[in-house]
Amino acid sequence: MTHSLIIEEVLARPQDVSWLPWAVQYFFFIGIAACAALFACVLHWRRKAMPELENLTLLIALTCAITAPLALTADLHQTARVWHFYAYPTPWSWMPWGALFLPLFTGFLGLWFLAQHVKHFTHKSYSVTKWLAVGSALSAVGLLVYTGREVSIVQARPVWFSYAFPVAMFLSALQTFFALLVAASKSEQALLRKLAWGQRVTLVALAIVVVIWVSGNTLSGSAIRQWLDVASSARHYAIAWAALWVISLGLCGLIVRHPLSLPLRILLAVSAMALCWLMRWTLLIQAQTLPKFNAQFNPYSLPGGTDGWLAILGTFGLWIALIIIVREALNAIARRIQHG
Repeated sequence: MTHSLIIEEVLARPQDVSWLPWAVQYFFFIGIAACAALFACVLHWRRKAMPELENLTLLIALTCAITAPLALTADLHQTARVWHFYAYPTPWSWMPWGALFLPLFTGFLGLWFLAQHVKHFTHKSYSVTKWLAVGSALSAVGLLVYTGREVSIVQARPVWFSYAFPVAMFLSALQTFFALLVAASKSEQALLRKLAWGQRVTLVALAIVVVIWVSGNTLSGSAIRQWLDVASSARHYAIAWAALWVISLGLCGLIVRHPLSLPLRILLAVSAMALCWLMRWTLLIQAQTLPKFNAQFNPYSLPGGTDGWLAILGTFGLWIALIIIVREALNAIARRIQHG
């Protein structure tokens, strides 16, 4: 009796990542912009006005809202086809909703920013700013839902497939926004304590969401645990998350108890931004290296050109440049009005 041995060879070709670092920059800046718009709307509608804090919040929101879509446009492989979202609407998909909410958000926010400063320079009150604030807040909510669900709905990538993803993205952006306010605000210590408390609560909520997400009996939770088991790089990223979280929480605790110098407040902002950015890099870029339709990991190395380090540094440079340009323009207008 003879036995025949059948050998089948499976060939798997590594797949290139489809989302580049530009996408990380978009998710990073649009999250901060949306959180800032929501906070500014609350400030605008409360009885006790806080114009300085509101204007600072709007500055952060507007500069991030301008930077984010530029990064998104760079990530689109066929930018000229953006008009297809409007010419051929597909409301059952999340992408066209983003094409609707993003220009609405930037438009409402820009008009609100202009109206707020016209009111400041002319010392006149305009009721339209309240409704521009509401429009900005509603479109911000739409953006937060859209950016979270366009990723977490992808079942082909189990790490993403969870409602915890949009919640974690929102909380990580919110704690970063609070840290930026703490670093940039020149207000009294009582306000800084309240902002630090806000960041502290948000960081605790973020940790709870991540723990429930990773330990849950879900497809996404199982995929993350397997990723941590088989890939040392995933464990390194997890350690970095934890370290940045501890640093941010510790600095928040110091601010609550003692006034911190400007360098330490800047350190808080840097650690909070690093945590927010690294979460997006890990989940959006590194998760693409996991097998999807093949039987092996897909290697990725960060290049130095416009699709790599230059994209990351250039986007942050653009944001800082926008802050400087807008603030100097407002200061120039104020000086001209003051001197007649």
